[in-house]
Amino acid sequence: MTVIYFTDGALIDDCLIRRSLLRIPEVIESLRKSSDEFISCDLFMAMNETSAYRALNYHQKAHLKSILQNALFRRWMKNGIEPDLILKRKDYCHFNELTQVFQKLSTIDTLNVVTIGPGFDDLESFLRLRLKLNSKPINEFISQDPHLNWFWNEISTSRELHS
Repeated sequence: MTVIYFTDGALIDDCLIRRSLLRIPEVIESLRKSSDEFISCDLFMAMNETSAYRALNYHQKAHLKSILQNALFRRWMKNGIEPDLILKRKDYCHFNELTQVFQKLSTIDTLNVVTIGPGFDDLESFLRLRLKLNSKPINEFISQDPHLNWFWNEISTSRELHS
């Protein structure tokens, strides 16, 4: 069973992460298509400069994170694998609700969790420590993509990829 899990996107707040995402064609395409949704804001500047990103209000930042994660998901879909379930952190008010879902899922032998983050969030440590899932069924999408891992490995070693 393949579960796609959209993290809280907290790592997108990191300027190096945002700049790295600009290396992904689907991200560039999505930013171009969405640029008219952001009044008096240059999305590419927000991706490259901390001050421009900080000038975005809460809703703009949340929308930008959604745009970026959806672009990463579209790229993942090009693998030709249909997910059995899609879960989004923002759809759960409390972390306990999300952990209950994953506790039930952890009983499935063929569980494969792919995070669309970038990176992980505190769910990853919950899965590894509390549910004792090994690293095999928990994967970060960008590090799995053979066309993206060439730059992502460097980023992941220079940054802590947990939100």
